[in-house]
Amino acid sequence: MKTRKILALAAVAATALALGACTVGRFAYNNASPVVTYMVDDYFDLSGNQEGWVRTRFERLQDWHRTHELPAYQADLRDAVARTERPLTLEDARWVNKTLRAYYKRMVDQALPDMADLLMQLEADQAQHFEQRFAKESAKIEKENKGDAAEREKKRAEKLIDQVETYTGRLDDHQRDLVRGRVHFMTDVSQMRLADRQRRQHIVAELVRSKPSKPEMVAGLRKVLIDTDSWRSPEYTKAIAKRDEEVAEMMVQLAATWSPDQREHVQKKLRGYLNDVSALIATR
Repeated sequence: MKTRKILALAAVAATALALGACTVGRFAYNNASPVVTYMVDDYFDLSGNQEGWVRTRFERLQDWHRTHELPAYQADLRDAVARTERPLTLEDARWVNKTLRAYYKRMVDQALPDMADLLMQLEADQAQHFEQRFAKESAKIEKENKGDAAEREKKRAEKLIDQVETYTGRLDDHQRDLVRGRVHFMTDVSQMRLADRQRRQHIVAELVRSKPSKPEMVAGLRKVLIDTDSWRSPEYTKAIAKRDEEVAEMMVQLAATWSPDQREHVQKKLRGYLNDVSALIATR
């Protein structure tokens, strides 16, 4: 689950809640409201009244999340720990991806009415600020993706190694070479992802400019954020599915090389998340 890659309120709400609960601990989760307000302000240049509105709506969303989503996180984390006590299978790796996507969809679906309300109250200069902010991020991503195929492959491999080591601790040289070798044959979706992002921005900008009714705004946002197959390039959809399967296969191969200490590191990390989520549930 990564930050600020989709429309502002959905991204920051989902990120703050999911990462606060499952990545950076209960303190971040309990103090997410000012962080979310700041991030939304960064996208929309909120007025003083709007800042209070965002904070109130987010806190309401967080109450829902604490009540309805954290128990699911708790059950899934227990399941994840159990799965790491035996050899990792391809189905286990697919399950992780499927589970995280389900979190995102439920979260965004719950947030859609508030997202619609926010976009409908934007002044023209705020809508322009949002478009400029989004375009700036796209330009940054485009710059990061520059370079020849070998350079881009190296960046992807190092990024994936960093992500894996968050859970396993440091990989040995053989394991790092394994990741690099698999990345060499993985589908590169970076350019298609950038085009998809720009297409998403265009759809949202047109939606805001059209000043629709709230039901129309909610439906439009659901289309751009959840029902993506209705507008997304079929080639990109296929490439994402292929890349996800390639990553899952790599994780199974890599897990087969884990040392006892690395497996313990993974389980300790997951149990830490589980303890945080259980504590948040207990204090609701």
